[in-house]
Amino acid sequence: MKEKICVDEDAYVEGNSDIEVDFGKVGTDKNDDYDAYDPGTDSDGANSWHSLEMKTPPNSEDELEEETESDEVFPVFREGARFGELHLEVGMKFNTKWDFKEAVREYTIQEGRRIRFNKNDRNRLRAVCKVKECGWVIFASKDRDDTCWQVKTFRDDHSCAREDKNRAANRNWVASKLVKKVRKYPNFRHCDANTFFKTKYDLSLNRNSISRALSDARNLVYGDEKAQYAMVRDYGETLLKTNPGSTVEICTIPQPNGDVIFEKMYVCLSGCKNGFKAGCRPLIGLDGAFLKTVFGGQILSAIGQDANHHIYVIAWAVVEVENTANWKWFLELLHADLGDYKTHDWCFISDMQKVHYC
Repeated sequence: MKEKICVDEDAYVEGNSDIEVDFGKVGTDKNDDYDAYDPGTDSDGANSWHSLEMKTPPNSEDELEEETESDEVFPVFREGARFGELHLEVGMKFNTKWDFKEAVREYTIQEGRRIRFNKNDRNRLRAVCKVKECGWVIFASKDRDDTCWQVKTFRDDHSCAREDKNRAANRNWVASKLVKKVRKYPNFRHCDANTFFKTKYDLSLNRNSISRALSDARNLVYGDEKAQYAMVRDYGETLLKTNPGSTVEICTIPQPNGDVIFEKMYVCLSGCKNGFKAGCRPLIGLDGAFLKTVFGGQILSAIGQDANHHIYVIAWAVVEVENTANWKWFLELLHADLGDYKTHDWCFISDMQKVHYC
């Protein structure tokens, strides 16, 4: 016997009175999972259901190449991350191969592991741990559009122990880390650099590596000292242009091949000599001091004393060595700038009375 049975939502079903009727299954949203098993359910309808696609990191080059065709957005590597906070991951993009290689170098130094690049060509770059039993590996290649480099494989699980010596910390890397220190602390020493790398980077560097890197860092900050001698004449011309009435004398030694070698230089600025004549005591002190540079040399100076009892620089000269000939050359130029010392009644004082010219 069939009868109409009314359910809560005013929907009608026909059924046998002898069978059970599951109320709330028809025309209701109380249990959407019920419709999931109905093959006739429209996938775009109100009661449609969708499976969740599990996103897992690809572990091979082929897997990632398939997924890169999708609209998934991958992270782009940004330089300037603090040491200890550098992060690499599958899919990360780099502008150039060099950027990727330097990022891997920084990351391995940060983790205290040694690596080697066993596949390195114009389109691919793979790095593995130097310990054969360790499974750490990272691989990157050019993407399909040939616009950047992208990490395709990255297994960041080291089974080897951490080390405090790393050949990835080469001369250029060490020098780049010392540039800021040398710029901030001009007298940054070898022992200071050794302590700096030990405390911040947990690295033990040998003395020669630090010495060479310190020299490179100073050259980057202050310039190459040898190359600076080629600009001495430009320096002199600039002084004469910006300080009219000054005296600049540069002496060189000609060489058989046509080149010249710097010998000595004298400088007396117009403001210094006029100020000394106008308001300083009639006292001139003469002294020489060693120059602590790679090429050595000495500096000769003539100083006075102003009304506040402060040192007043009159003139100076850079010479190869402090001797009678160089002092005579210096004092002759000073005499031409200041005038006859007898007329002005000036008194000269030299260090331990080494100068007897006046």
